[in-house]
Amino acid sequence: MAEDLPGPPGSSNRDDRPGARPTEPLGAPAHPPAPPPSSGQPGGDQQPPGSGPPPEQQPAAQQPGWGQTGYGTPPTEGMAVAALVVAIAGFFVCAPVGAIVALVLANSAKQRIEASGGRLSGLEQARAARVIAIIELVLTAIVVLLLAVGAVIAVNTSGGQEEGVPVPTPMSAPRSMNAGSFSS
Repeated sequence: MAEDLPGPPGSSNRDDRPGARPTEPLGAPAHPPAPPPSSGQPGGDQQPPGSGPPPEQQPAAQQPGWGQTGYGTPPTEGMAVAALVVAIAGFFVCAPVGAIVALVLANSAKQRIEASGGRLSGLEQARAARVIAIIELVLTAIVVLLLAVGAVIAVNTSGGQEEGVPVPTPMSAPRSMNAGSFSS
């Protein structure tokens, strides 16, 4: 029976089969020792996960959920983003129509953001869309005004007649023919 007891490596009472684990010494712990506590945590009073008191519940407005990023920033109002996109695209597509649509969307987004009580963001995008839309409308008004002034100037300088084309005048008969030289 003495051969079954573990001994120092290389002794004759050890089973040296390939792939077999050496036997543990008597009195050794059945499980590996726990890792040392990490820095920043007090001593060895660690509890396994889930064995402590339940975590405090956050209010529903603070919990990350649908549409929230989880980093403390509320989701952006979609109409504010749409207003900004329409305002920028309006410069290239149809300035007055795009500007008017962007103003309507920006005002609606602003009202929804203010009514949400901080649950929605995007006020900056709505303001930017309003500023861009107003600039578009002002530039469109200036272009229309310049075209109208140019048209009026073009009509007045030509006088309604094209240069180089003679204007016919009515001809009257000479006076000598009307003098009554033929009398009977």
